[in-house]
Amino acid sequence: MSKRDVLKLEGCAHAWNRALASAGLVLSDLSFVETHDCFTIAELIEYEAMGLAAEGQGARVIAEGTVNKDGALPINPSGGLKAKGHPIGATGVSMHALASMQLTGTAGDMQVKNAKLGGIFNMGGTAVANYVSILERLR
Repeated sequence: MSKRDVLKLEGCAHAWNRALASAGLVLSDLSFVETHDCFTIAELIEYEAMGLAAEGQGARVIAEGTVNKDGALPINPSGGLKAKGHPIGATGVSMHALASMQLTGTAGDMQVKNAKLGGIFNMGGTAVANYVSILERLR
């Protein structure tokens, strides 16, 4: 770990690239993302790792409104992990349940309009375990 660049989440980037390629998608195909915002800086670096922002520019997508609920790619319309106390161990399950609510139109005030594809990024440890799921609304 001492050899890793702490300002890059390379495992996160790899997980996103593999998941999107496997699904035949690009990031802009997604309706929303639930991401592992365990710390504010982690979320900003995740924006960069998923390709939403250039390196060092994670905060820009917030300022531009890109990640707002009505933005180009809503991020954490649920409020994210910090909004629910970041339940260690239940984080991934919770993120999948919230994404499912989005895709079934049952997310209430958190609902993203016309949500069809959701991305979920979860990590463990010091970003040594990285997981991306892509969920699709049933047709």
